Amino acid sequence: MLRKIPFVVILLSACGGTIDPVEQHAAVTAVDHGRDLWLHATFGGEKFFSLILPNAPFNLPLGFDAVLTSSRDTRFRDWGVINDPDCVAGDASTGGLDKCSDPTSSGVVGIRRINGLFGVACAGCHAGLDPSNPPADPNHPDWSNIHLTVGNQYLDTGKIFRAHLSPHDPRWQVFNSWAPGTVDTTAIENDGINNPGIITQFFDFPERPFFGVTQGSVSMSAHRAGQGGEDDFGCERAALRVYFNIGMCAAECMLPHLGPPQTPIDLTECESRCPDLLQAEASVGDLCQFMFSTTPPALAGAPGGSAYVDQRVVAHGAKVFAAACASCHGGAVLSDDLPHPASQIGTNPCRSKTTNWTAGHIWAEFSSDQYKARGPGYYRDVPLQALWATAPFLHNNRLGAFNGDPSVAGRIAAYEASMDLLLNPWKRSLSIDLTTDFVLLPTFPYFFPKDTPVVAFNQGLCNDPFESEGHYFGALLSPADKYALKEFLKTQ
Repeated sequence: MLRKIPFVVILLSACGGTIDPVEQHAAVTAVDHGRDLWLHATFGGEKFFSLILPNAPFNLPLGFDAVLTSSRDTRFRDWGVINDPDCVAGDASTGGLDKCSDPTSSGVVGIRRINGLFGVACAGCHAGLDPSNPPADPNHPDWSNIHLTVGNQYLDTGKIFRAHLSPHDPRWQVFNSWAPGTVDTTAIENDGINNPGIITQFFDFPERPFFGVTQGSVSMSAHRAGQGGEDDFGCERAALRVYFNIGMCAAECMLPHLGPPQTPIDLTECESRCPDLLQAEASVGDLCQFMFSTTPPALAGAPGGSAYVDQRVVAHGAKVFAAACASCHGGAVLSDDLPHPASQIGTNPCRSKTTNWTAGHIWAEFSSDQYKARGPGYYRDVPLQALWATAPFLHNNRLGAFNGDPSVAGRIAAYEASMDLLLNPWKRSLSIDLTTDFVLLPTFPYFFPKDTPVVAFNQGLCNDPFESEGHYFGALLSPADKYALKEFLKTQ
């Protein structure tokens, strides 16, 4: 069912090659359609978020109502969401919801209102304020101030998830442990581990390395995605997995496989049960073409950006990077995308231990045979493009200070603080997420006191409580080399 991406069209365009005008028109149309999908498409996910998740067996009404009826003047500060520039504040006639020219807009970019139900499109997490062109007021951006694939470093997903829960509910405490700019994509399709990871940025796909992968008799060349390289069987398959994760075909194809024990979603079976999947399969090729067209925000293009870089040491910093970092973070996107054992990197391993993509589990059809043979326990070398704009660091955004400031100065301040701790690990205070109140459980031990490590809810599957540990590479560089490296990375 999956339509192949005419990658040659994008590659030739990027490299200045000659392509047929008809193909060129088709490619532009596909990118535009993909952008529209990125902003608007839910493929029925709103039925899950609005009708299924709030009721049994989940009993988890998300805080969309609180977000969407909050003041547009403080919404970014309070929730980290991006106001839709084509909307204005609502009133009693709209139930407090914004008034929008798009009838399916909720007033927030990426949160859609379809037939009175609220769902999420890709842009709900992955669109953010443009680091190279930030708005004067983050609560009131124009479309020119929004970068659709930078990843929203300020989105407080955990606050949205816990909005209607009691602090005595263990789920409240788990969601409270998610740092801004992270989300646990296994929170609903639960694997027993609290797995918050960064909301991914997507830049320069054609420049990223390809890997040969198989799934049974099917073979292809594909990128890796996910903190552990789990979504590695092609962009289209990865996009479908995300749509399942945000509610597509939940009643027909996802709920029966939640377990325990989990069983894999069967795409062939789901096609016969859920028309939304057929529509998604026919569309995700265009979505991927849009993703292939995106580029990272450059500090050089930001207002006053050049003033934040010490050009005197950039050339030396490039040499330091080549000698000390490029063995993992080399290549056009500053990453070889290779997976390494979490124990080798030294960071908190809980995210790497997710089992949802392994054989027999819910997303097995979305990972390759090679991933399944490797198994959990790995992190991949993520690209370092636009590192100046995406601090705090590590897979869980826990290294450095979150300042909530999306201005150029604010992002640089976060970058400087994070780089200081990355390269001088003795300055770190190892953070541990603790419960903020006592917690009641339906089974033994029935009760946890305040200040219990949140990893206690991981069912013994990951007991490491330290969230800001690891990645000590570069710690032994000289102060001059560290400074030059830091300045060089600002330019990438």
